[in-house]
Amino acid sequence: MKFKTLMLSATSAAAVTLAGVAAHAEDYKVVILQSLTGGAAFIGKNVADGAVLAAEELNEKGFFGEGNQMVFSVEDDATDRTQTLSLITRLAADEDVLMVMGPTSGSVAMAGANVANEREFPVMTTTNSMEVVENGPWSFIMTQPASITMPFIADYTAETLGLERCAIIGVKDNEAYVALQRMYESLITEAGVEIVSQDGVALADSDFSALATKIATSDQDCVFIGTPAAQGANIILQLKQAGLDPSTPILGHNAFASPTFIEKGGAAVEDVYLIGAWVPGGDDDFSSAFAESFEAKMGFPADEWNAMGYSGMQVVAHAVRDAAEAGNLTRDGVRQALGEQKDIPVVVGTHTYSYDEERVPYFGMKVLQVKDGAFTVAPE
Repeated sequence: MKFKTLMLSATSAAAVTLAGVAAHAEDYKVVILQSLTGGAAFIGKNVADGAVLAAEELNEKGFFGEGNQMVFSVEDDATDRTQTLSLITRLAADEDVLMVMGPTSGSVAMAGANVANEREFPVMTTTNSMEVVENGPWSFIMTQPASITMPFIADYTAETLGLERCAIIGVKDNEAYVALQRMYESLITEAGVEIVSQDGVALADSDFSALATKIATSDQDCVFIGTPAAQGANIILQLKQAGLDPSTPILGHNAFASPTFIEKGGAAVEDVYLIGAWVPGGDDDFSSAFAESFEAKMGFPADEWNAMGYSGMQVVAHAVRDAAEAGNLTRDGVRQALGEQKDIPVVVGTHTYSYDEERVPYFGMKVLQVKDGAFTVAPE
């Protein structure tokens, strides 16, 4: 009987202990709001895939402490302003949601930033538009503004390669791409490079034969293409078919840092220069492990936007955990912690991510070149 009493006491104590753990366990609710459909889906869906993998891995590793976890869901802003406004308004009304990772593109992100600042609800938008940051203290950007990224490829154009006359082809119906192109044009012009032509294409365009013929028969010593990876590869194929001098350097920005670029372009994209926060396959232990786990889960290799989503979620997770550890697990606590993130390990750029005093992110870039069907660091 005494034995049974002791057993009962031990069982009761264990039950109390387990109840205590359960009572103190926390669910940290974050919503991944990205363009899964619509014009920016080529960015948003990939960002979401990377972010989901990061959240799953962080939970599996017990990143948030024993019994704690990030509870996340994925929503579609559809690259639509009205839908974005409706979703963020609804999410802001749910007191359990600590923050949103999104929305995706420039105009939609701005709409989301407006609501977020009105409702005092933290959002980390995917866009690189400083207008989002300037909108108020509750809206952040995940990607580096053009003022940080484009000098890498502009300096390479003017100084490393010593080019003098450049033709520009860019997307005209996506604000983020337009901003990158304008910054590149400004920087190379300042460095003394002449822009001999500027041509805009729509994201949905696929027939570039007339444009390719015009450029192939024009006088320039470089071509800069600021489009998504698959579209850029298609443009380059058509430029080569139209007779562009094979020795003419072709340059692009970080959208080209995708396996799709090489898959679609094949031999035509050999020797193309680009900037990349992500080196496909990874270039250190952390990024290589991400590349391996992403391909194992998804069945295809990670691109720049997958890597950005994965990295962005690392930053979000650190901010949420820091707010919890500071005893301020509120939206304002998460907002403050997010703006204070420094040197967070990520798989992009120089592998650490920081916000400065003005909430501008920095994680660096590399100039890459396609060599033997693979991305390599370009010669200095």
